[in-house]
Amino acid sequence: MATMDDRKLTSSATSDGIDSLGAGDAIDLSDTVMQKRIVRKIDWHILPWVCVSYLINYLDRTNLGNARTLNNDTPEDNLVTQLGLTGIRYNIAIAVFFVPYVLMEFPSNILLKYFTPSVWIGRIMISWGIVTICTASVSTYGGLLAARFFLGLAEAGFYPGVIMYLCFWYAIFAGSIAVAGAFSGLLATGISFLNGKAGLSGWQWLFVLEGIPAVLLGIAVWFFMPNYPNDAKFLTPEERAFAVARMGTYAPSKDDKHFDKAIAKQTLVEPIFWIYAIQYFFMTNSLNAFGYFAPTIIATLGFKGYVGQLLTVPPNVFALIIIVGNCLHSDKTKERIRHTLAGLVFVGTGYLLLAVVTNWGVRYFAVFLIACTNAAVLPFLAHRTATVSGSTATALATGGIIALANCGGISAPFLFPSSTGPRYQMGNWTVFAFLTVSMVSTVYLGWRLGTGSEYKDVQVMAGETTSPDGMERRESVRDGEIRRITSRE
Repeated sequence: MATMDDRKLTSSATSDGIDSLGAGDAIDLSDTVMQKRIVRKIDWHILPWVCVSYLINYLDRTNLGNARTLNNDTPEDNLVTQLGLTGIRYNIAIAVFFVPYVLMEFPSNILLKYFTPSVWIGRIMISWGIVTICTASVSTYGGLLAARFFLGLAEAGFYPGVIMYLCFWYAIFAGSIAVAGAFSGLLATGISFLNGKAGLSGWQWLFVLEGIPAVLLGIAVWFFMPNYPNDAKFLTPEERAFAVARMGTYAPSKDDKHFDKAIAKQTLVEPIFWIYAIQYFFMTNSLNAFGYFAPTIIATLGFKGYVGQLLTVPPNVFALIIIVGNCLHSDKTKERIRHTLAGLVFVGTGYLLLAVVTNWGVRYFAVFLIACTNAAVLPFLAHRTATVSGSTATALATGGIIALANCGGISAPFLFPSSTGPRYQMGNWTVFAFLTVSMVSTVYLGWRLGTGSEYKDVQVMAGETTSPDGMERRESVRDGEIRRITSRE
């Protein structure tokens, strides 16, 4: 097995933007100074684009939850009253978003392979920004359903696309979703005071002011976001060669634009694919329950108007600290399973408290806990992307399981019908059960595939061969094969 001291790669003149290096130039991957310099540059040039895009995406996807409770102290100006969102109508409006969103997730990732990430992700952002702005013009319940459907169609592919984009650069990042949650509460509070201005209700201002940034940033992403380390202008030729080499032979490639049907079939019939997808489906129910119903849960505690909106901010700030802390430690240790379990226990405790406790203080504390779902999701996804290789398998491992998991966006709203309020016991108990099953599944995945995300140990799978000394032949690992992974020693 190769060690950090003997990991040497040889680069050749290619179209990857590193042609200034000769065919015999060796790239020393044990050069920690070069490694840190490149990662620092990538952080500065990639993460700002991704984090801000995530923030705006989360704002636009879940703003219906804020719009539902906006100006609820003046019912005549409230979305629920004006569009007749009684009974399960609100739940249906949430669910209809996810129908096209789920169907187009995986095809979108395949298209990202043919277009550059900047063009495809930028196109997605511009599309959803326009639809969000247009949502302010709806005047009937049917119009809202149509707007939600087209919003789901427009946003489809953003999340798996960004995950796949990050696979070209480095391990998964974390944090901006919690920032978005906190910011959305503050923004909704400020917008509530615009109610009646220019003839628009507060909820209409919410859609307009949250849609405009998506369009503007989408244009900027299209033209300015770096695409691949191979041609990154902020890196020198030597740094580009190192950045490509450090990703190893398992990373998805810029030049791999074909869709391999055999690999896709191999990936889909592997039981591990479905275990990841089902577990992520369970976790997505928790994500959507919080995103769309946290403002409502807080409103049931007796807080209305701008006070209720402001009280959504502290749980998200708390979640930001927990999510970033858990993910940074996960990245530092290269361990994923125990960090996923820690997040699941945290969030599961929150739903259990909501199911059994009536004291408003304890219930509000529980909202802090359930806000931390991404503390489990992000290490989980990092573990998943580390178990496949090549662009086709990576597209399936991200777009495929995320598409299936987002069916949780269709089911979650119906777990919390208004008829079960104010405690919503059915939904809280169901999500708690989902998270309990996810804990068991996480333990199995750790036992089956290892707990980390470093490609240090490649176990022999179907179709592979070993060398005479019994060590794995890394070059025999085919695109798309499931690999056992362990943490770096």
